[in-house]
Amino acid sequence: MPGMNSTSEQLRFASIPAHSVRADFAGGGLSSDLGPVLLRGVDLQIGLTKRLAAALPDRRHQSYVTHSHHDLLT
Repeated sequence: MPGMNSTSEQLRFASIPAHSVRADFAGGGLSSDLGPVLLRGVDLQIGLTKRLAAALPDRRHQSYVTHSHHDLLT
């Protein structure tokens, strides 16, 4: 919107020799299948899925459980 003060939010990733890796939320016309791979890397670094799964009480009968909460969230 015109006149709105906005800032660009970006995620920073570990450096990869000879490559620049950047993620932003500006949209744009580019698309890639690399997005889920990068998000998985960020999740492994910060442990968000692991912490969410630990915070959810699992009241299911364990003999019927095939997939853990962590597996379902992943």
